[in-house]
Amino acid sequence: MLTKNNGDLYSVKYAVKNLELIEEKDAVIPVTQRELFSSFGVYESIKVLNGKMEYLDDHLVRFFESARILKLEHSFKVENIIQSLKKLITANDEKTASLKLQLIGGNAPILFAFTTNLPVYPDKYYIDGVKVISYRGERVFPHAKSNCLLLNYMAAREAVAAGALDAILIDRNGFALEGSRSNLFAVKANIIITSEEDVLYGVTRKHTIEIAKKLNLTIEFEKIALKDIKEHMFDEVFITSTSMGAIPVRAIDDINIGSSFPTTSLINKNLL
Repeated sequence: MLTKNNGDLYSVKYAVKNLELIEEKDAVIPVTQRELFSSFGVYESIKVLNGKMEYLDDHLVRFFESARILKLEHSFKVENIIQSLKKLITANDEKTASLKLQLIGGNAPILFAFTTNLPVYPDKYYIDGVKVISYRGERVFPHAKSNCLLLNYMAAREAVAAGALDAILIDRNGFALEGSRSNLFAVKANIIITSEEDVLYGVTRKHTIEIAKKLNLTIEFEKIALKDIKEHMFDEVFITSTSMGAIPVRAIDDINIGSSFPTTSLINKNLL
Protein backbone atom coordinates (compact mmCIF):
# COMPACT_ATOMS: atom_id res chain seq x y z
CA MET A 1 0.00 0.00 0.00
CA LEU A 2 1.34 3.42 -0.96
CA THR A 3 0.53 6.57 0.98
CA LYS A 4 1.39 10.15 0.15
CA ASN A 5 3.59 11.98 2.62
CA ASN A 6 4.51 15.61 1.82
CA GLY A 7 4.09 14.91 -1.86
CA ASP A 8 6.33 11.82 -1.79
CA LEU A 9 5.33 8.20 -1.99
CA TYR A 10 6.45 5.68 0.60
CA SER A 11 5.58 2.06 1.29
CA VAL A 12 3.70 1.16 4.44
CA LYS A 13 5.55 -1.61 6.25
CA TYR A 14 3.57 -4.46 7.71
CA ALA A 15 3.86 -6.74 10.73
CA VAL A 16 1.85 -9.65 12.09
CA LYS A 17 -0.06 -9.68 15.36
CA ASN A 18 -1.84 -12.87 16.37
CA LEU A 19 -1.65 -14.14 12.78
CA GLU A 20 -3.28 -11.01 11.34
CA LEU A 21 -1.49 -8.59 9.02
CA ILE A 22 -1.30 -5.06 10.49
CA GLU A 23 0.76 -1.94 9.92
CA GLU A 24 4.09 -2.21 11.70
CA LYS A 25 3.46 0.98 13.68
CA ASP A 26 0.53 -0.78 15.36
CA ALA A 27 2.59 -3.78 16.51
CA VAL A 28 2.81 -2.58 20.11
CA ILE A 29 2.24 -3.93 23.59
CA PRO A 30 1.45 -1.89 26.76
CA VAL A 31 4.42 -1.23 29.02
CA THR A 32 2.16 -2.31 31.91
CA GLN A 33 1.93 -5.84 30.55
CA ARG A 34 3.43 -7.98 33.30
CA GLU A 35 4.91 -10.54 30.91
CA LEU A 36 6.68 -7.83 28.93
CA PHE A 37 8.06 -6.36 32.16
CA SER A 38 9.32 -9.82 33.17
CA SER A 39 10.67 -10.73 29.70
CA PHE A 40 8.39 -13.77 29.66
CA GLY A 41 8.57 -14.57 25.98
CA VAL A 42 10.45 -16.42 23.27
CA TYR A 43 11.61 -15.44 19.80
CA GLU A 44 13.25 -16.57 16.57
CA SER A 45 15.28 -14.82 13.86
CA ILE A 46 14.74 -16.35 10.43
CA LYS A 47 16.82 -15.52 7.37
CA VAL A 48 14.89 -14.60 4.23
CA LEU A 49 16.75 -15.08 0.94
CA ASN A 50 15.14 -14.59 -2.47
CA GLY A 51 11.82 -14.25 -0.69
CA LYS A 52 12.16 -17.67 0.95
CA MET A 53 12.46 -18.40 4.67
CA GLU A 54 15.58 -20.49 5.28
CA TYR A 55 15.35 -23.54 7.59
CA LEU A 56 11.83 -22.50 8.58
CA ASP A 57 10.86 -25.92 9.99
CA ASP A 58 13.94 -25.97 12.23
CA HIS A 59 13.22 -22.49 13.53
CA LEU A 60 9.59 -23.28 14.32
CA VAL A 61 10.54 -26.52 16.10
CA ARG A 62 12.89 -24.54 18.33
CA PHE A 63 10.31 -21.75 18.76
CA PHE A 64 7.76 -24.19 20.13
CA GLU A 65 10.40 -26.00 22.19
CA SER A 66 11.51 -22.70 23.77
CA ALA A 67 7.89 -22.02 24.75
CA ARG A 68 7.60 -25.53 26.22
CA ILE A 69 10.76 -25.10 28.30
CA LEU A 70 9.39 -21.87 29.81
CA LYS A 71 5.90 -23.41 30.19
CA LEU A 72 4.58 -20.59 28.04
CA GLU A 73 1.15 -21.88 27.06
CA HIS A 74 -0.47 -20.76 23.81
CA SER A 75 -2.82 -22.02 21.11
CA PHE A 76 -0.92 -21.03 17.96
CA LYS A 77 -0.45 -23.74 15.33
CA VAL A 78 2.57 -24.23 13.08
CA GLU A 79 0.59 -24.18 9.83
CA ASN A 80 -1.19 -20.94 10.75
CA ILE A 81 2.06 -19.24 11.71
CA ILE A 82 3.62 -20.26 8.39
CA GLN A 83 0.68 -18.81 6.46
CA SER A 84 0.91 -15.50 8.33
CA LEU A 85 4.68 -15.27 7.77
CA LYS A 86 4.25 -15.84 4.03
CA LYS A 87 1.64 -13.07 3.93
CA LEU A 88 4.04 -10.77 5.75
CA ILE A 89 6.90 -11.41 3.33
CA THR A 90 4.58 -10.82 0.37
CA ALA A 91 3.06 -7.65 1.84
CA ASN A 92 6.50 -6.16 2.55
CA ASP A 93 7.86 -7.45 -0.77
CA GLU A 94 10.85 -8.87 1.10
CA LYS A 95 13.59 -10.51 -0.94
CA THR A 96 16.40 -10.42 1.64
CA ALA A 97 15.61 -9.79 5.30
CA SER A 98 15.75 -10.99 8.88
CA LEU A 99 12.31 -12.08 10.00
CA LYS A 100 11.65 -11.78 13.73
CA LEU A 101 9.04 -14.00 15.36
CA GLN A 102 8.13 -13.21 18.95
CA LEU A 103 5.68 -14.71 21.43
CA ILE A 104 4.79 -12.86 24.64
CA GLY A 105 3.23 -15.10 27.29
CA GLY A 106 0.42 -14.50 29.76
CA ASN A 107 -3.31 -15.14 30.03
CA ALA A 108 -3.70 -13.89 26.47
CA PRO A 109 -0.42 -14.67 24.65
CA ILE A 110 0.51 -12.31 21.82
CA LEU A 111 2.35 -13.42 18.69
CA PHE A 112 4.26 -10.82 16.68
CA ALA A 113 6.27 -11.05 13.47
CA PHE A 114 8.14 -8.31 11.65
CA THR A 115 11.08 -7.89 9.29
CA THR A 116 14.36 -6.01 9.60
CA ASN A 117 17.50 -5.70 7.49
CA LEU A 118 19.61 -8.85 7.27
CA PRO A 119 23.14 -8.18 8.60
CA VAL A 120 25.86 -8.39 5.96
CA TYR A 121 29.43 -9.24 6.97
CA PRO A 122 32.56 -8.27 4.99
CA ASP A 123 34.37 -11.01 3.07
CA LYS A 124 37.52 -10.27 5.10
CA TYR A 125 35.79 -11.62 8.22
CA TYR A 126 35.61 -15.05 6.60
CA ILE A 127 39.15 -14.86 5.23
CA ASP A 128 41.12 -13.17 8.01
CA GLY A 129 38.95 -14.06 11.00
CA VAL A 130 37.48 -11.72 13.62
CA LYS A 131 38.19 -10.59 17.14
CA VAL A 132 35.92 -11.60 20.01
CA ILE A 133 36.06 -10.89 23.73
CA SER A 134 35.29 -13.01 26.77
CA TYR A 135 32.47 -11.95 29.10
CA ARG A 136 31.57 -13.54 32.43
CA GLY A 137 27.95 -14.60 32.57
CA GLU A 138 25.53 -17.50 32.21
CA ARG A 139 22.11 -17.30 30.58
CA VAL A 140 19.02 -18.50 32.44
CA PHE A 141 17.15 -21.36 30.73
CA PRO A 142 20.00 -21.63 28.19
CA HIS A 143 18.21 -24.13 25.93
CA ALA A 144 15.36 -21.64 25.36
CA LYS A 145 15.64 -18.70 22.98
CA SER A 146 13.96 -16.37 25.44
CA ASN A 147 13.38 -12.63 25.61
CA CYS A 148 15.55 -12.45 28.73
CA LEU A 149 18.42 -10.77 26.88
CA LEU A 150 19.99 -8.36 29.37
CA LEU A 151 23.17 -10.47 29.65
CA ASN A 152 23.41 -10.76 25.87
CA TYR A 153 22.89 -7.02 25.47
CA MET A 154 25.56 -6.08 28.02
CA ALA A 155 28.05 -8.57 26.55
CA ALA A 156 27.41 -7.40 22.98
CA ARG A 157 27.83 -3.77 24.05
CA GLU A 158 31.23 -4.57 25.58
CA ALA A 159 32.20 -6.34 22.36
CA VAL A 160 31.34 -3.29 20.27
CA ALA A 161 33.33 -1.04 22.64
CA ALA A 162 36.34 -3.35 22.22
CA GLY A 163 36.06 -3.43 18.45
CA ALA A 164 35.02 -7.09 18.49
CA LEU A 165 32.31 -8.90 16.54
CA ASP A 166 30.90 -10.80 19.51
CA ALA A 167 31.40 -11.62 23.18
CA ILE A 168 31.89 -15.22 24.32
CA LEU A 169 30.02 -16.01 27.54
CA ILE A 170 32.23 -17.61 30.21
CA ASP A 171 30.68 -19.62 33.02
CA ARG A 172 31.73 -19.66 36.69
CA ASN A 173 34.17 -22.52 35.99
CA GLY A 174 36.00 -20.76 33.19
CA PHE A 175 34.35 -22.56 30.27
CA ALA A 176 33.52 -20.70 27.06
CA LEU A 177 29.91 -21.60 26.31
CA GLU A 178 28.57 -19.55 23.42
CA GLY A 179 28.53 -16.03 22.03
CA SER A 180 26.03 -13.35 22.94
CA ARG A 181 24.45 -14.05 19.54
CA SER A 182 26.33 -17.08 18.26
CA ASN A 183 27.39 -20.66 18.98
CA LEU A 184 31.02 -21.58 19.59
CA PHE A 185 33.15 -24.34 18.05
CA ALA A 186 36.79 -25.37 18.35
CA VAL A 187 38.77 -27.51 15.91
CA LYS A 188 41.59 -29.93 16.76
CA ALA A 189 42.88 -31.98 13.80
CA ASN A 190 39.75 -33.69 12.41
CA ILE A 191 37.70 -33.16 15.59
CA ILE A 192 35.14 -30.40 16.07
CA ILE A 193 34.29 -29.60 19.68
CA THR A 194 31.23 -27.75 20.95
CA SER A 195 29.35 -27.68 24.23
CA GLU A 196 26.01 -29.42 24.55
CA GLU A 197 25.43 -28.17 28.09
CA ASP A 198 24.15 -24.71 28.99
CA VAL A 199 23.96 -23.44 25.40
CA LEU A 200 21.25 -22.60 22.91
CA TYR A 201 20.82 -25.27 20.25
CA GLY A 202 21.25 -22.92 17.32
CA VAL A 203 19.73 -23.81 13.95
CA THR A 204 23.02 -23.04 12.18
CA ARG A 205 24.79 -25.01 14.94
CA LYS A 206 22.62 -28.01 14.03
CA HIS A 207 23.49 -27.76 10.35
CA THR A 208 27.17 -27.20 11.15
CA ILE A 209 27.21 -30.50 13.03
CA GLU A 210 25.43 -32.27 10.17
CA ILE A 211 27.89 -30.85 7.62
CA ALA A 212 30.88 -31.80 9.76
CA LYS A 213 29.68 -35.42 9.90
CA LYS A 214 29.24 -35.49 6.12
CA LEU A 215 32.84 -34.23 5.82
CA ASN A 216 33.97 -37.18 7.99
CA LEU A 217 34.88 -34.91 10.89
CA THR A 218 34.38 -36.19 14.42
CA ILE A 219 32.05 -34.25 16.74
CA GLU A 220 32.81 -34.13 20.45
CA PHE A 221 30.30 -32.51 22.79
CA GLU A 222 32.48 -31.01 25.50
CA LYS A 223 32.79 -27.66 27.18
CA ILE A 224 35.67 -25.55 25.89
CA ALA A 225 37.95 -23.98 28.50
CA LEU A 226 38.80 -20.33 27.91
CA LYS A 227 42.38 -20.98 29.04
CA ASP A 228 42.73 -23.69 26.38
CA ILE A 229 41.67 -21.24 23.68
CA LYS A 230 44.17 -18.65 24.90
CA GLU A 231 46.93 -21.24 25.22
CA HIS A 232 46.52 -22.25 21.56
CA MET A 233 45.25 -25.75 22.27
CA PHE A 234 43.06 -25.67 19.14
CA ASP A 235 43.82 -25.37 15.44
CA GLU A 236 40.79 -23.18 14.83
CA VAL A 237 37.95 -21.52 16.74
CA PHE A 238 34.81 -20.30 15.03
CA ILE A 239 31.34 -18.93 15.75
CA THR A 240 28.05 -19.55 13.95
CA SER A 241 24.64 -17.90 13.68
CA THR A 242 21.71 -17.60 11.29
CA SER A 243 22.94 -14.34 9.79
CA MET A 244 26.72 -14.93 9.75
CA GLY A 245 27.05 -18.63 8.89
CA ALA A 246 30.48 -19.72 10.20
CA ILE A 247 33.08 -17.05 10.90
CA PRO A 248 36.61 -17.88 12.16
CA VAL A 249 37.99 -16.29 15.32
CA ARG A 250 41.37 -14.63 14.89
CA ALA A 251 41.77 -13.25 18.41
CA ILE A 252 40.10 -13.26 21.81
CA ASP A 253 40.76 -10.54 24.37
CA ASP A 254 43.61 -9.21 22.18
CA ILE A 255 45.34 -12.60 22.23
CA ASN A 256 45.92 -13.90 18.70
CA ILE A 257 44.81 -17.52 18.44
CA GLY A 258 44.80 -18.26 14.71
CA SER A 259 45.55 -17.10 11.17
CA SER A 260 44.59 -20.09 9.03
CA PHE A 261 41.02 -21.42 8.95
CA PRO A 262 40.60 -24.21 6.38
CA THR A 263 38.00 -26.20 8.33
CA THR A 264 35.89 -23.14 9.14
CA SER A 265 36.02 -22.07 5.49
CA LEU A 266 34.87 -25.51 4.35
CA ILE A 267 32.03 -25.54 6.87
CA ASN A 268 30.88 -22.08 5.82
CA LYS A 269 30.92 -22.93 2.10
CA ASN A 270 28.65 -25.88 2.80
CA LEU A 271 26.30 -23.73 4.88
CA LEU A 272 25.70 -21.31 1.98
